[in-house]
Amino acid sequence: MSAALVYALLGAAVAVLLSVAKGSMRRLIYGGVFGVAVAFVAFPFVQSVGYLTRETVSPTLLGLLPRFPLLALVPLALAAGLVLARRGGASAALGGVVAGGVTLFSGLFLIAQPAGLVRLIPVNGLMELLAGLIPLLVLALLGRSRPRLRWPLIGAGLILSALLFGWLNAGSGGHLYLPKMAGYYRLLGGVEPGLEQRIVEEYNAGLEERNAILREIGQPEEKPVQSLADFKGRIPQETAEQGYRLLQPGQIQYGAFAVFLLAGLMLGAGLMLLRRPQLTEAADLRAGLILAGLVGVLLPAFDATEFELQKLVKGWPFLTGFMDRAWPPNLAAPDAANPIFPLQSVLSEMALTIEIALVGTFLAAIFAIPSSFLAARNLTQGSPLMRALFGFMRTFYNVDRGVDTLILALVFVAAVGLGPFAGVLAMAIHSIADLGKLYSEAIENVDRGPIEALESTGTSGVNVLRWAILPQVLPLFVSYTLYRFEINFRVSVVLGLVGAGGIGYFIKGAMDAGNYDQMIIGVIAIVIVVNLIDFASSWLRSRLV
Repeated sequence: MSAALVYALLGAAVAVLLSVAKGSMRRLIYGGVFGVAVAFVAFPFVQSVGYLTRETVSPTLLGLLPRFPLLALVPLALAAGLVLARRGGASAALGGVVAGGVTLFSGLFLIAQPAGLVRLIPVNGLMELLAGLIPLLVLALLGRSRPRLRWPLIGAGLILSALLFGWLNAGSGGHLYLPKMAGYYRLLGGVEPGLEQRIVEEYNAGLEERNAILREIGQPEEKPVQSLADFKGRIPQETAEQGYRLLQPGQIQYGAFAVFLLAGLMLGAGLMLLRRPQLTEAADLRAGLILAGLVGVLLPAFDATEFELQKLVKGWPFLTGFMDRAWPPNLAAPDAANPIFPLQSVLSEMALTIEIALVGTFLAAIFAIPSSFLAARNLTQGSPLMRALFGFMRTFYNVDRGVDTLILALVFVAAVGLGPFAGVLAMAIHSIADLGKLYSEAIENVDRGPIEALESTGTSGVNVLRWAILPQVLPLFVSYTLYRFEINFRVSVVLGLVGAGGIGYFIKGAMDAGNYDQMIIGVIAIVIVVNLIDFASSWLRSRLV
């Protein structure tokens, strides 16, 4: 309860601060309305547990609606808030207060409920339907800018969506390859009266038999329970297998953070708008949609990446110990039983890293320059063959860019062994696509004047390329190549970590051996060389472009 109130106060504080800066309050109301709508349907709000950890279900507010019908007030309040916000002025302020207040009250009501048993109600076909609609939505968006193709594209989208939906629902299709999609979205309903007490009685009735088994294997015996709360965060295995879960409203998830924060934001924005009705702008609706979109994308991403600052606090002693062991750097130990010269190794590996980046960039540029002319739209529209080459090269670039350099390095290390050759191959192959795309875009943006002047005199295609196109694009080619070299140097450091040679390989070896005072030399060298390459590259580009 206290955490929920803190989130709501934080949202209200954001609204107050933005009002001091004369930001639009109606924009925040729109963002809160759409953001809570997304969270209501898609974000886990609380937790319900089974017998095993993998049986945990984190329902959304919509999923909890069958168990708590009062939650239906939230979408009603959001709809009212949206309608009132469209009117502006005092009506928009009232909409923010109503939507924020009702959402806050409903959320607090939910998390104040005691733990209780609920029944899982899988909604079959929902996720399959949402996934199946993707082709229709994509083609409908494409049709917006092409009026003549709009309805054919929509028709094709309907056919593709129907086929995809059918495949996803098939036991030999989507349910075979994507088994978690079947019944993924689940509602939580109520249970028949007396079920909880019956579970407790059945558990206590079989207690002596289970304790006898536990005594034989030397495990502590279990004690009788009085209620489901005595199960300490789980329910009996038989109960979980029957589709029941123990709902724990106090165990809030990131969806609760979003709901309470946005409720406070709407409430605070509504109150500020009552005081200063002029805090509105014409583009508030679009800005609110963007705000809700950011919330809808970022919060699941933070949760999926397990972003918790508490872990950093717990790991702080390691970081301080690491720095104590890494400083001062151990440049050499010539008098030791096994003499070591880390500085010499760092300089050698750093030179090798630069050479890997240099060779990889050079090879990529050699292949990217000729292929980029075939990938330039303005040079390949003269015949069906040239258009086919254009499509092939663009597809190759997209596929090549989709395979990360690190993945290529792992493949080539397995193919040709450890060492810099694997790093050069990986870097060159990936950089062909990056450079080729940049080169081709530069070619597409050349000035048509010199080209048309030469063509009007009957000049052949090769001479047009030599005298009209190359003088315009060569400075850009040089600039892009230098910039790619900077990137490749940084990439080559990472490639060394997977055995592709260079300074990264030295750093990984020092880390594995616990020689942090040697590893830090490599880190310092990387920082210095990165800055030197950046300054040198900037100077060269300023001279050449």
